[in-house]
Amino acid sequence: MSTGAGRMAARMLRKASPYTRRGARWAKRIALHPRYTATVGRTLLQHPRLVVLAARKGSRPALLAECDRLYPGPRGSFSSYEAGFWGQVFLFDEYEVSSLDLGHRPLVVDVGANVGFFSWRVAASHPGARVVAFEPQGENFDRLRQLFEDVGIEGETVDAACGDHEGSATLYLRNSFTHTVEPSMHPDMDSGSDSVKMVTLDGHMAGRRWGEPVALMKIDVEGAEVQVLRGAGETLSRTANVVLEYHSDQSLRECSAILTASGFTCRPKRYWGGAPGEGLLLCRRMA
Repeated sequence: MSTGAGRMAARMLRKASPYTRRGARWAKRIALHPRYTATVGRTLLQHPRLVVLAARKGSRPALLAECDRLYPGPRGSFSSYEAGFWGQVFLFDEYEVSSLDLGHRPLVVDVGANVGFFSWRVAASHPGARVVAFEPQGENFDRLRQLFEDVGIEGETVDAACGDHEGSATLYLRNSFTHTVEPSMHPDMDSGSDSVKMVTLDGHMAGRRWGEPVALMKIDVEGAEVQVLRGAGETLSRTANVVLEYHSDQSLRECSAILTASGFTCRPKRYWGGAPGEGLLLCRRMA
């Protein structure tokens, strides 16, 4: 397409209806994430009630209603905004938890647990699981701890960030779902900061006597994933599976190098709606 034709197409798209522009964005996402789109499609076929509710009331109210139906215990514990994240973790299984054989009473580590959707997903699919969940943001931690009590998740909630040293750190904030101790990955962290406790995974797990094999480690720390891995060498040596969210191409390279050196084989995966350079790294220990 010529430059002039491209400019003309762009002008036409800007003048198009909001529905046309929204459709173009969805088409782009589907093209970028065909595997994830197929997963969403299969899930919706399994939950026709969700499709009807989404058509009548919108996607987020539909997800809330489906959560209430499938998992009524923590009813009303999260907002319609958070329902989208619940859908990603539960219905669409973005972290591919359902494909893992974690064994009997597995030990799972959730770094960057937020309000606990991943911990909840693990407990729902593996009722004997014990989860050690780390979350430094105060409001989220309170809700995480409450969720563990409401659902009956066995394990421990830890009010701290994970990194490559013990002590304290500055947690930079944008909102309750986006905060990090590594602000260079998110230049729009403009909602203030808090001083939080910093631990290493190795130090905490050894000190609390969680010295057994780890079936699954999940890391979602908005750009500080390399620091978490640097403080987790011994824990990684006895971990079978890692799922990690990376936030730049450099982060992907560094995390892949650390995990490969620790005996894992890694597969990157783009996730729905992710910015360029962001995605998931799914790692399994080589036999």
